[in-house]
Amino acid sequence: MLSACGFFGRACSRIKLFFFWIMEHYEKIYYLPAYRSILIGAILLLMGLAFTFGFADYSQPFWSIVQNVLVSFESLGDLLFSLVMLLFKAGFIIGGFLYMKYADKVERARLDQAGFRYLEMPRGNKYDKIAMDMAKLTFVPYRDIEDIECRKNLLEGWQLYLVLSTGAIKLDALGVLKRSEKEEIVRLVKQQISPCR
Repeated sequence: MLSACGFFGRACSRIKLFFFWIMEHYEKIYYLPAYRSILIGAILLLMGLAFTFGFADYSQPFWSIVQNVLVSFESLGDLLFSLVMLLFKAGFIIGGFLYMKYADKVERARLDQAGFRYLEMPRGNKYDKIAMDMAKLTFVPYRDIEDIECRKNLLEGWQLYLVLSTGAIKLDALGVLKRSEKEEIVRLVKQQISPCR
């Protein structure tokens, strides 16, 4: 009987060592669903094209149309305004194209051996929130995480909450992930923080 317990004890310790070896070489990345990126990119692209070509009077001569669409040389004020608007229009068009090109590469969260990385929702104005996918992921080492949970909210659906020593953080930017992905994040983070306790 003792030999069987010793055998199972060694087997369990080897399984734990194997699990920790896998987690050292493990990285799980969660992306924004591609259809959302394509939709955002198409909206930005259409806005850029609408601002560029929507306000032109096509009954005018060609040079007037070019000045209205691109850069106006009528006065210094018109030149400066048209240059700023050209950057604005190009930003929408290029941003929309890049969103559609990298639709399956917009990262929202990452788990690896060092800790949990997630995208924070900016607290600023709506323009900061538009560009939030270009921001860097916030890093939290596993030893600083007290708990993580997935709660159902009537208005927002399933939301992730990260509990640190400083308080609970609602992970708004991860709300677009599937429920199964959120539950997987909870399970993997809890597996990592349990040996730290």
